[in-house]
Amino acid sequence: MRRASSILTLILTTVLLYGQTADDALRYSRVFYSGTSRFNGLSGAFGAVGADFSTLATNPAGIGLYRASEITLTIAPTIAYSSSVYNGTKASDNEVSFGMGNFGIVFSMNTTDKNNPGPLKSINVGFGFNRQNDFNGRIFINGVNTQNSLMQSYANTLNANHTPPEYVMDDYPFDIGLAYATNLVFHDSATDRYYCDAEYGGVIQNKEIHTYGSMNELDISVGANIADRLFVGVTFGAPFINYYESSRYSEVRTSDTIPNFISLDYWYDLRTRGQGFNFKVGLIYKPADWFRIGASVHTPTWYPFMTDTWSSSMQSAFTNTQWDAYQDSPLGSYDYRLTTPFRAMGSLAFIIGKYGLLSADYEYVNYSQARFNSTYDSFDQVNDDIRTEFRSWGNIRFGTEWRLSNFRLRGGFAYYSNPFENNVNDYERYQASGGFGYRAKHFFADVTYSWSKMDQDYYLYDASMVSPARIASYTHTVLTTVGVRF
Repeated sequence: MRRASSILTLILTTVLLYGQTADDALRYSRVFYSGTSRFNGLSGAFGAVGADFSTLATNPAGIGLYRASEITLTIAPTIAYSSSVYNGTKASDNEVSFGMGNFGIVFSMNTTDKNNPGPLKSINVGFGFNRQNDFNGRIFINGVNTQNSLMQSYANTLNANHTPPEYVMDDYPFDIGLAYATNLVFHDSATDRYYCDAEYGGVIQNKEIHTYGSMNELDISVGANIADRLFVGVTFGAPFINYYESSRYSEVRTSDTIPNFISLDYWYDLRTRGQGFNFKVGLIYKPADWFRIGASVHTPTWYPFMTDTWSSSMQSAFTNTQWDAYQDSPLGSYDYRLTTPFRAMGSLAFIIGKYGLLSADYEYVNYSQARFNSTYDSFDQVNDDIRTEFRSWGNIRFGTEWRLSNFRLRGGFAYYSNPFENNVNDYERYQASGGFGYRAKHFFADVTYSWSKMDQDYYLYDASMVSPARIASYTHTVLTTVGVRF
C-alpha cells in the first residue's frame, strides 16, 4: 500500500509520500452536481421543483412530476482559472475543457382513464447519466524560498527514521529514494546523517499541477404521481470515477552561493479509477398548488473497485556535470475500497402562478463518515484522520425562474461549506448562475452561465517548514441543453 502521512501535510498539501489519504476521500465525497442547463440555472435548487432529468441524482421524486416523455442532452465547455500567491510572488494558470453535463431519457406512462380514475396518475421511468464532479484544472505556484528546500525535508525524514543508506531506495521508491539516487540527498558515514546542498534555501520553487477527468453517475429511476399531491421516486446510482493528476515540481538556485547544486525537477503522475453504487429515495408533497415540500435521502456510496496507478521521476543538475542524474520510479498500483457519506436534503418551492417560482435546498453531509478499507492492509490511521479532521455542516442552494410567454429567465446561488474541522483550511465554494430558455410543446432549449470560486491553502511539502501558497480557483461554464418531448 502507498504510505499515508499526517492529515496536516497531506490534506492541505501536495502528496509527496504517496498513499490513499483523507484528501482522496474528500475529493470523491464532495459532490458539485451538474446536469442540465435548467438545473444549473437555479444552481441546483431543484429538490422541490422536479420535472428535470438532473433531479434523478438529487431528489428522485422529481421524476414523478413529468407529464410527458422526453430526451435531453447537455454540453458544458469549461474554463478553469487559478491564481496563487507564494512567499509574496503571484502566479496564474488556466485550463479549457469540454464535457457533457447529462444525457437521459424519461418515459411517462399515464395510468388513469375514464374507467380508472384512481389516485395513481402516472408512473415514470428514467435512465441516463448526470455529471457530478469536473476535475479539470491547472495550478501554477512560483516563489523564492530563503529558509529551506524540498531536499532538506527529505534529509529530515531520513534522519528522523534513521534509515540505513542501503534501504533508502526500497523504503522510499517514489520520492526520497529518487532524490538519493540523483545525488540530491547524500549520506555522511562519519556523522551517520543525511545532508543536502540547499539546506538553508536560496532556491526558486515552482509547481505545476494539471488535473483532469470527471465523476459521472449512471442513474436509473422510477417515480409516481399520486393524486397530483404526492410524488415519490427511487434511484439506483452507479458513479464512475476517472481522475488524473500530473505535476512537475522544480527548484533552481537563485545564485552561485549554493555549492554544487543547480536545479532539480520532479515529475509525478497518478490515475484513479473507480466504480460504485448507491440508492436514493425522495418525495415531493404539494399541500397547496403554490407550495411544494421536498425531501430525499442518499445512502452512502460504496466503491468496491478503486484502483490507483502512479509513477514518478527525478532529475538533478550540478556544477560538476558528472553528478547530474535522472531516475525513474517503479510503476505503483493498488486496489482498495472506499465508502463516502450518506446525504439528506430538504427543499421548498413557491410556485407563483404561471409567472415563475422560488426554490431553496439544504443538503446535509458529514464528510467525517468517509472510510477506506482493503482486504490486505489497515487504513486505521487514515480513517482516524478523516474522523478528526472533517466535520458535518451543510450546503445551501437558492434558485428562481420566471416565465415570459415561451421564454424563461433563471438565476441561482449555492454555498458549499468548509468541510474541515476548526477551519484548518478555507475550502468554501461559492457558485452563481444565470440563464434563459425557450419552451415549445415538443422542443426546448436552455443556456446557462455558471461561475464558481473556491480558496485553499496548498503546502509544497512539510507544513512545518514552508508557508502555504494561497490558491484561488475559478470555473466558468456555459451549459447548453436541448430536449425533445414526445
